[in-house]
Parts: sequence; C-alpha cells; structure tokens
Amino acid sequence: GVDFGVLGKAESDGGHEVRRFGEESLFLALRDANTEAILSSGASRIVTADPHDYNALKNDYRDIPPVMHLSQVLSQELERGGLSLEQGPYAGKTLVYHDPCYLGRHNGLYDEPRRVIDAIPGIRRVEMEGNCRDRSFCCGGGGLALFYEPEEEQRIGVVRVSMAKQSGAQVIVTACPFCLANIEDALKIAGLDQEME
Repeated sequence: GVDFGVLGKAESDGGHEVRRFGEESLFLALRDANTEAILSSGASRIVTADPHDYNALKNDYRDIPPVMHLSQVLSQELERGGLSLEQGPYAGKTLVYHDPCYLGRHNGLYDEPRRVIDAIPGIRRVEMEGNCRDRSFCCGGGGLALFYEPEEEQRIGVVRVSMAKQSGAQVIVTACPFCLANIEDALKIAGLDQEME
C-alpha cells in the first residue's frame, strides 16, 4: 500500500514551463508555495508521470522528498516481482520508444521506460537507431515550440515520426504527455495516422 497525495493543477506544473518562459520571480513564488504544500502533505516521496515536472522538482526544488518518474517506480516493482504485466492490445505489434528530452538527455533516464515496455508480453520493441537515448530527436514541442508556428519546410514532429516509421514500428511509445500530443499531431500531419499509432 502506497499513499499518494495529489497536488492541484496549478501546483502540479511544478513551475517548469513558467521558468522556461522567463518568469523567474513567478517560478520562485510557485516553487515556494508548492514546497510548502508538499512538506505539509507528509509525503515521503513524489512520483510524477510528467518528465517536465520530474525535471523541475528534481533539479529546481530544494529540501523536498525524493522525486521519481513513474517509469522508475514501475521498473523497480517489476524487478522486485511486485508487478507483472499482461498481454494487452498491442500484442503482436512492433513498438518503438521515443525518449522525451526532459527524461532522457536532461536526467539520464533511458533504461527504466524500456524495461517496462520489454516486460509487456507479446510485443517487440525496436530502436530508432542513431536517434535514441542521448541522441534522441525532439518530438517538436521542446523549447516552447508548442507556441511557435514553424516556417520550416517540415515540422520537427513529422521528421521524428518518419524516423519511427523507418524503424519498422507500428506503435510509438513515449513517457511524456507533451510528446504524446505532439507525436499524435505529427502522425496526422504526415498522413501516417492510419499506419501508426
């Protein structure tokens, strides 16, 4: 039994995007308020599914309980035998894992998500050779690109899903909600949404 506290939406951002927008004083105010809320909750650890929150809480906050990404928790539970996964709707399919920037390059978490994927029976996982792990390619949402209308001939996300297609995968897996949204959009823009998911 693990008790999980839930922060409200305004608190759950961790202030990551606020800081990236250059709002340092607002970030510091959010960090102080969030730290107070975390400490008063009595939590002994923090688990988040969002790499942006993970990065902010782990690297920009001080004196809070240890922070873990959900993939770390799941990987540990699989390793100790406290969790087993069943064959799901992707049985017989080939999956490729897209490394989110704030999980991989910024925090060095590469193996844990892959261990969780590999523990799912009936699937095959491939890599985007030369464009994974510390050489991963952005989903198209990094650097506040969500708020940028590209002038480039081809969107970054479209380039990324093309790399995934070349790997032979039918399904792109990621551990970031921002990447998920950007990859889904890129599949539609590239006209690959009927072939890949």
